[in-house]
Amino acid sequence: MRCLSFRVRALVAVVLLALTLAGAGELAHAARKTPPPEITAYVEATLIDGTGAPPVAHATVIVQGERITAAGKSTDVALPDRVHVVTLSGRYLIPGLINTHVHLASPPLPQIARAYLRRELYSGVTAVRDMAGDARLLGELKREALQGEITSPDIYYSALLAGASFFSDPRTAVSAEGWDSGTAPWMRAIGKDSDLRQIIAEAKGTGATGIKIYADLTLDLVRAATTEAHRQGMKVWAHSFVPPTLPSAMADSGVDSLSHADLIAYELADPTPQMYKEFSPISPTAAEPNTRIDRVLQLMAQNHIILDATANISHLYPSRLFPQAVAPAITRQAYRRGVIICTGTDDDPDFHAIDSRLFDEIWRLVRESNMTPMDAIHAATANGAAVIGQAAEMGTIASGKLANFVVLRKDPLSDIHNVQSVERVVKRGKEYPRSRYVPAKADLVPQGGS
Repeated sequence: MRCLSFRVRALVAVVLLALTLAGAGELAHAARKTPPPEITAYVEATLIDGTGAPPVAHATVIVQGERITAAGKSTDVALPDRVHVVTLSGRYLIPGLINTHVHLASPPLPQIARAYLRRELYSGVTAVRDMAGDARLLGELKREALQGEITSPDIYYSALLAGASFFSDPRTAVSAEGWDSGTAPWMRAIGKDSDLRQIIAEAKGTGATGIKIYADLTLDLVRAATTEAHRQGMKVWAHSFVPPTLPSAMADSGVDSLSHADLIAYELADPTPQMYKEFSPISPTAAEPNTRIDRVLQLMAQNHIILDATANISHLYPSRLFPQAVAPAITRQAYRRGVIICTGTDDDPDFHAIDSRLFDEIWRLVRESNMTPMDAIHAATANGAAVIGQAAEMGTIASGKLANFVVLRKDPLSDIHNVQSVERVVKRGKEYPRSRYVPAKADLVPQGGS
């Protein structure tokens, strides 16, 4: 009995000691907990929230951590206790811009990519969509951006699918070095016998948000890949013309977005190019109103397909192939038809310019495609968020969304060029004053778009 009693007492002591240590551990853990993030109130600015609603004068936007907790007229938004107030009298707030067509890793050159991303963020771009490159670098850049290790917009990227004949293109080799042509999970050749379920799963495993449908695919293959990608929860982004599949067929294929307004002009091609490398010159008459092109745009509007117009990229390609007037003209026709339009640059990183080329794209939408400044801002914000599947998180300034917005010195609605008057950028609640931006060297090596 005495032995048993001793054992019981010892066991009780051990249990009590364990409970004591556990309690002490919990207290220590509680003491180590991170304090709640600072609350900042941006007050007295004119708010252009990205929804298309009229601007709100004397507005307040409250940010805690990465999120907006309130936004609206100052008389309707109560300031919390212990708030840091930033007064923005005479300034204008717009949502963070979204560049929906970049190429950060084709070829994969980390120094150039990081310099490009830094310039984009200080220009007011808080998210980008990469439209095919080396996913090994893209995944690392995405992680660095999310962790705040680099000064960068958030990154969403694609894995490319195309017919086997496309993979003679040298860009595919440099973006998948170490893999046989067309076999990398992020840059894959497909055909009628391909296991699309496995291929899409491997593409998703690279961290890609969407599949890019590029070239040399039949309509049946485009539809099959689109259906499988959607089943696996991925977006499908495609060129407007995927030879031999005409733009009208692409507009009825189930994809989520089509890139390059000028490629819609291939609806008029006679004969139709059967492969990417057989692209024929676009006729300048494609800039004139045309019922066949209008039918493509009707289908896009009906099927809620977003047009990544890239209306300002004709400087990248020979004018004998892509007359400069075509892309803005077709974009103008799309706007009249009610097609949803987003803004992308597809640009080489020219570091002689200290601002994003997205400004040029936005200006051209107003100047040459007859958009209102409000609609151009909507295209560059809310519509960009929609195309990357992030409309619930970004694209407008509203309670619960990420604190991604731009402070402008001048009114962009009176003159769309004023979107360039960036004073500071807020991305995920962190401020990036434009005054701190140091441009990259102009002699950095450029990369090619696609």
